[in-house]
Amino acid sequence: MDADTREAMARRIEQSTPEDLVSGLFCENAYLSIREMLGRDVADSVRAATWPLRPWASFQRYPVAELLRMMDFAADLADKQGLLTYPQALEEIGGWVTRITQGTPFSRAAHLAVGNDPHERLAVSQASARVLVTYGERKYEREGPTHARLIWKRELMGPSFLLGAYTVIAQNISGVHITVTLGPCLEPGMNFQLHCSW
Repeated sequence: MDADTREAMARRIEQSTPEDLVSGLFCENAYLSIREMLGRDVADSVRAATWPLRPWASFQRYPVAELLRMMDFAADLADKQGLLTYPQALEEIGGWVTRITQGTPFSRAAHLAVGNDPHERLAVSQASARVLVTYGERKYEREGPTHARLIWKRELMGPSFLLGAYTVIAQNISGVHITVTLGPCLEPGMNFQLHCSW
C-alpha cells in the first residue's frame, strides 16, 4: 500500500470496536485542523454530518470510528475541491493535530524533560500515544546513531495521518534535520512502519 485510500479508511472504521477510544483533546484538535484546511463553515458542516451532537471534553474518550468518519469526510471534500489528494489531506490533518497538541503545557513540559536527542524525542512521542488512544501496538527501534524505525500494529488512524504527525514531530526537534518516510504498509493501513533518518 503506497497511499491511504477511502477504501482503506472504510475498512479501518469497519474493524474498529467500541473499546477503541481516542481522547476528546485529539478529536477537538482534529476538528481545528479541518477548520484550518477547509474553513470554519465547511468544518462545521463536516462535523454536523459525521459527529453526534455533543461537545468534546478534553479528558473524556470517544469511539475512534466517529473521529475517522469525520476525517474521511473532510479528506474526501478536500480531494473533490482540488485542494489536496485524499492521502495528502489526511497527512495535513495529522500534521495540524500534532502542531496543536505540541503546544499544550503537558507536551511542552515533556519536551523540556527529554531534550533534543532525536532518539529520545521520537521514542517518547511513540510511547505517549497511550495518553490519547486505547488501541494498537507501537514500537520504537533504534537502528543506528542516525536511524530509527517506528512500528505500528492495528493503528486505526492509518499511515497518512501518522506520516503527517511524525513529520511535524521531527521538524520540532531543533539542531537536526530528520527525514520521515513511510516503510512497509499492509492493507488497510493498520500495520505499517515509518523510517526516520538524520
